[in-house]
Amino acid sequence: MSPKISDEVKEQRRQQILLAAEQVFIRTGYELATMKNIVEEADMSRGWIYLYFQTKEEIFEALIAKYEQENERMLGELIACSPSSWAALETLLTEQKKDMTTIENSLASAYYEYFLSGYRDKDRRIRLIRRYETGLSYVIRLIESGIAKGEFSPTLHTGLIAKIITSHLEGIMSLAMAVGAEQAEASAQIDALIPYFKILLGVSEDTG
Repeated sequence: MSPKISDEVKEQRRQQILLAAEQVFIRTGYELATMKNIVEEADMSRGWIYLYFQTKEEIFEALIAKYEQENERMLGELIACSPSSWAALETLLTEQKKDMTTIENSLASAYYEYFLSGYRDKDRRIRLIRRYETGLSYVIRLIESGIAKGEFSPTLHTGLIAKIITSHLEGIMSLAMAVGAEQAEASAQIDALIPYFKILLGVSEDTG
């Protein structure tokens, strides 16, 4: 009888697989990545990999879920620690600018490839909509925090403002992936949008 593996060791191996897969997806993109690539990167037997994941899509979904959990935690900390909700939003925009400069060496390009190449697939499209709604909920949560504190007096309903902010950032991100952040002038575009976002949110003079 083979020795029983503890839950801690199982989780360590699962994280090892995810870390290896992330490097593969960053290097090759989603479509060109294979389970063979991931097996080799993880330096584990194919049998061990398949104990945890059956397909590269399962692995990619697990990576997305992992980052969603981290984003949820970071958002909570940001709202709690920032001097104002507008300051929290500015921090998020600054992080977006940083992410765009390193987009070619991040999971973001594989993320977009995964959803855009599979948007005709019903199940993947359902997941895309859910991810979109999750992203919107982060922005809505931040806006509602600002309203509750008396910092924001929105000119439109919060859901629409969240969609406008998200759509602008997603568009800039897509362009940065296509032609590069420098060519797209991604940081300058975000900076140019800040006054518009302030107007939409009705940021108080004391806050802004």
